[in-house]
Amino acid sequence: MKNSAPTAWQPGALPPPRDPATYDRRAGLLRGVATVVMVPLLMIDLFFLGLSPMATDSCGPDHCSAALNEALATAPVVWLVSAVLFIATWALPARPRFRQARAWTFAAALVSGLMVIAILADLPTG
Repeated sequence: MKNSAPTAWQPGALPPPRDPATYDRRAGLLRGVATVVMVPLLMIDLFFLGLSPMATDSCGPDHCSAALNEALATAPVVWLVSAVLFIATWALPARPRFRQARAWTFAAALVSGLMVIAILADLPTG
């Protein structure tokens, strides 16, 4: 027995049209800006995180100050928070009611990504 109406698995079936009342066109713009800004920032942060253990070369890893060890332990956690917030910017649905949440998660990801550079640029001496 054949169905006369095409289903999602039959040729000629079209997806349902996007309802402008439930779809936010600006979501794609914010996600694009977030990607262009955050991916290079996260890569730069990761580069400096890789170089940061060299800050312990003068004092050795066991004899460094507590402030230096704390900064070196905090920076990767802040980087991870930034990466999770960036992913959350993409994960929020493209609905108008999530517009502010998307903007705030992008802003928080950007601030935390910049905070990694600030933490590593101002490392205390050994």
